[in-house]
Amino acid sequence: MSLLPLHEPLKALLGNNLCAVVAFGSYTRPEDATPLSELNVLILVRRRVPPDVRGLISEVLGPQVSTLVLDVESFKRLAEEGEYLAHEVLRSGRVLYSEREFDEILKVDPPVNERTKQYLRRHALACIALSLENLLAGRPLWSVNYAYKALRSAARYYSSASGKLPFSDDEVFESIVNQADAATAFVRVKEARRRGAHVLELLDLLSDVYNASLKLLGLHSVDWGGVLQKLKGCYVASVSLEEERGALHLSASGVDTEKRPFEMRIELCRAQTPWRT
Repeated sequence: MSLLPLHEPLKALLGNNLCAVVAFGSYTRPEDATPLSELNVLILVRRRVPPDVRGLISEVLGPQVSTLVLDVESFKRLAEEGEYLAHEVLRSGRVLYSEREFDEILKVDPPVNERTKQYLRRHALACIALSLENLLAGRPLWSVNYAYKALRSAARYYSSASGKLPFSDDEVFESIVNQADAATAFVRVKEARRRGAHVLELLDLLSDVYNASLKLLGLHSVDWGGVLQKLKGCYVASVSLEEERGALHLSASGVDTEKRPFEMRIELCRAQTPWRT
């Protein structure tokens, strides 16, 4: 999908309420984009739009475009508070359309703070969970895609300690080049995301990527083969990862081998440094 005409139907729909249209994410970087890349678009408006108009926006742009509609003041506030979205948009986004007000927003320098870091940490763990979910559902390409996103967010979290955020794949690699296992895993999962992975190599790849992500987050490694063995033969509807008192837990639910609903929660690992009350 071409990025250039995206603002035209929005201008027709929103009129002078439209302030800016910014595309962001790997789709906007040809060297990083794959068929699995999502087209993320931030639509900035002067005045908030009602839900029915938001629905029309999604309908006009189509299902291939993931849209976020924010009013200018709300986005500016998020940027000043260090929200990760603002970093992504202002530091690596591609402006497709803008009015004068957006020039002022471009002057905002979002801080890399605890809010930024905690978003990246949660996102990395959420993507590991989604990768597992897709693996168990028989969707290996999507499993690899979410594993890639997990390691990318973990690398950004790791780099945030120095006040920097890498965006492109090359920048992500450079940010973890001193962590050999993580850097190697990133190269492998990036290639698998682009070209696919052999089924016999998939579990080893995913395990290495998951554990590289956990290491960058300051957590210990996990025996992922053992985790998957506990779920063997089950229909797994959902998987989530949560941190609690210095430990990482996995929760899963679905239908077991005897066709009965099940819920399970297991401790996967603990932090590399002791958790303090």
